[in-house]
Amino acid sequence: MQNPIFVMTLTAMLGVLIGKVKLGRFSLETSGALFVGLVVGAVGYSVPEAFFNFTLTLFVVAVGLLASGDMLNVIRRYGLKFALLGGFITFVGALVTYVLALMFRGGASPHLIGGTYTGALTSSPGLAAALEATNNNPDVTVGHSIAYPFGVLAVILFVQLIPMVFRIDVDREREEFKATLAAMRDGQGEAAGGYKNAFSMVAFGLCIVAGYLLGGIKVPLGGKLSISLGATGGGLIAALVLGSMIKSGPFDMRMDPKVLGAVRSLGLSYFLAIVGINAGAEVVEVLKVHGVLLVLIGFFAALAAEVAAFLLARYGWRMNWILIAGAICGGMTSTPGLGAAIDATKTEDVAVGYGATYPVALLGMVIFTSMLHMLLE
Repeated sequence: MQNPIFVMTLTAMLGVLIGKVKLGRFSLETSGALFVGLVVGAVGYSVPEAFFNFTLTLFVVAVGLLASGDMLNVIRRYGLKFALLGGFITFVGALVTYVLALMFRGGASPHLIGGTYTGALTSSPGLAAALEATNNNPDVTVGHSIAYPFGVLAVILFVQLIPMVFRIDVDREREEFKATLAAMRDGQGEAAGGYKNAFSMVAFGLCIVAGYLLGGIKVPLGGKLSISLGATGGGLIAALVLGSMIKSGPFDMRMDPKVLGAVRSLGLSYFLAIVGINAGAEVVEVLKVHGVLLVLIGFFAALAAEVAAFLLARYGWRMNWILIAGAICGGMTSTPGLGAAIDATKTEDVAVGYGATYPVALLGMVIFTSMLHMLLE
């Protein structure tokens, strides 16, 4: 059982089966692969990083192409609100983490608690900024590692439970959003296009290559700090932009939604399984040393940021739940959360909100992470 393909396939398969089990109206769906992966990782298995990157890329590019048709219209209408949400979520998460760090100074080192901020918001660029701000303090990495899977859990539970708690009719929200998109297309004189090819490796490959090139661009922020979109942001934004622009020729991005949906599901199942497998061993070790304090801090910081953003977007701006779900996952820079949001809403349209919020959230993560650890010094 040391073959990584066997391990991650078995994990993904069992996870998806468990995810279909319903407790009332709640089910884990594809996210079940994450939790089976945590168990598999805890007993000693791991998967090479290359599989993580490849499956992540398949998922985000497929999602981006599926949601690309109406991206420009949505950005025109909600662009500023998406940007504000990205900054707001990262600010609230940092603020809550700082308050909790002050409250529990005796239970763990401030930097250990501060590290849970980037883990709870599942941000690798944030982790890099935290290490830079603390001269590579190892406590930061430990805090990030323990909070990461529970930050993922927080956003998965959020997109599943919020409609139940606030009595949101997801089917109605989805239909209303589709009607809004149709009205915006009519206003621009556009028609909902069909597709020429069931699947185009040339077009899909172009999105992958463009995404890696875009994600690798580093923007300096002063000193040794820099920011980049990474594989997730680069791949998703490349697919959204190219999919909305290229609709003819050898790079025609219009493909059969059923085929892209299958690629999306395959990539997401494997990706979540790998996340769980590679985090499982670390979770066990850190829990042995630090108990549940860091888990609770990371989980609460993530949940507080999500709920605050939801209240602002839903009751302050009267935004549709489909947009909110994607935007909050983008503000959390949470790729697993995007998968959970697609499962919960039964539409890839959430990816538009995710892609619009993600770049601003990355910048906010870097800025607020640096400020957080400076204050904790």
